[in-house]
Amino acid sequence: MKKVTYFIIMMFAAGYFFSCTDMDNTYKEFLVPNGLTYPQKPDSLKVHAGYNRLRLTWLKAKDPSIERAEIYWNNYLDTLKINSIPAGDTVVVDIPVADENTYTFYVKTFDTDGNASIPSEVSGAAYGENYVVGTADRTVESALRDDNYNGTVTWSSRTTDLAYSEVRYTSSSNETRIVRALPGEMTSNCPNAKPGTLIEYRSVFLPPKGVDYVEKEWTVYETSFFYKYPRTEWTAAAKGGNHNWGDGGGGQPALIFDGNIATGWHSNTGSPLPQCMVVDMKQPLSVHHLIMYPPGNAAWRYWNNIEIYLSDTPITPAAPDASWGEPAARVQYTGGADFTVNFPSVPSCQYIAIVFVNSKTNTYINLMEFEVFGY
Repeated sequence: MKKVTYFIIMMFAAGYFFSCTDMDNTYKEFLVPNGLTYPQKPDSLKVHAGYNRLRLTWLKAKDPSIERAEIYWNNYLDTLKINSIPAGDTVVVDIPVADENTYTFYVKTFDTDGNASIPSEVSGAAYGENYVVGTADRTVESALRDDNYNGTVTWSSRTTDLAYSEVRYTSSSNETRIVRALPGEMTSNCPNAKPGTLIEYRSVFLPPKGVDYVEKEWTVYETSFFYKYPRTEWTAAAKGGNHNWGDGGGGQPALIFDGNIATGWHSNTGSPLPQCMVVDMKQPLSVHHLIMYPPGNAAWRYWNNIEIYLSDTPITPAAPDASWGEPAARVQYTGGADFTVNFPSVPSCQYIAIVFVNSKTNTYINLMEFEVFGY
C-alpha cells in the first residue's frame, strides 16, 4: 500500500514539473533577463514661470549611464529631446509657450542602453501680455531741482510685483542718464539735471518666483524738473492792509514767504471783497505754476473764486480794472491743504496779483504760504 501511495505522489510531481516547464517556454520571449531596468528618474523637478516661457529644473543624476532626457507636454503631443545632459549639478531647460495657461510636463531620462526612467511630473503657468496689462505703474508725484541743478523725483507708493522703477533724464552735458529706485525708496536723486528738458519714467515687474523681469514702456512726465524760486527778497502788499492775528497767526503780508504754514496774511476785517494780494518777485521769472496754502484749520478756509494776474509792470493791490488786462488764470478753490494754479503756457513776469473774488462765508481771507515754480 505504501508503494502505491509513493508512486501516485511521484506521478503528480512529474506532471506539475512538466506543465510548469511548458508555461515558462510559452512566456520566455516576453521576459527581460534579470528583470526591467529603470534609470534614475529626474530628481527635484521644478517649474519656474517666465515671460512667454516656462523653465524646468532638476538635479543632475548621479548615475553616469544617463546620457539624455525627454520632456513631454500637451498630453504627450509635444516633445523636447535633450540629447546630452549639460555639465553642472542642475539641468535647466527653457520651453517657449504661446499663452498663459497651465501646462503639465513629464520628464524621462534615458541611459546608454536606451532604457527610460519612470517619468517625473510638474505643472506651472507662464505670464505674458495679459499679466503686463494687469500691472499698475508706479508714478512720479513730483520732480524738483535745487539751486545746484540736482533733481529729486518723488515716487508714489509701490505697486504689486514691482521690482524697481526707473527715471530717465538729460544732464547738463546732454547725456541721457537712468536712475533706478527700489520699491522701498520714495525718492530718486538725479544730479546735474538740465533745466527745461522732459523726464521719463517706467516700472519693471517680477512676479513671485518668476525668472523674467517685465519692463513697461517709458512714460513721459508732464514737465521737466521744477525749480521753486527762492523768496528771501520778495515783497507782498495787500488791499486794505492786514488784520493782526491775535492768536499767533501774525497777519502781515510778508509772512506768506516765511516757510511757516502756521503764520500768514489775514485780510483787514474792514476791507470789502474782492481782496487782493500783489507779490513782487524783484525780477522777471518764468512761471509754470504756483501753490497757495490756506490755514490749517479747515473752518478758516474762506476761499472761493480766484483770479491770477501776471505783469511786468507794477500793480497796485486793488480791485482789478481794465488796465490789468485779462487774468492769466480763473480758478475755484474746492478744498484741501494746498491749492495749485497751473498756466496754459509758461509766461514770464515780475508781479503776480492774487484776487480773491468772493468768499464762501464772509469777507475774511487768509493766505499762509505762497510759492512759485518754474524751470
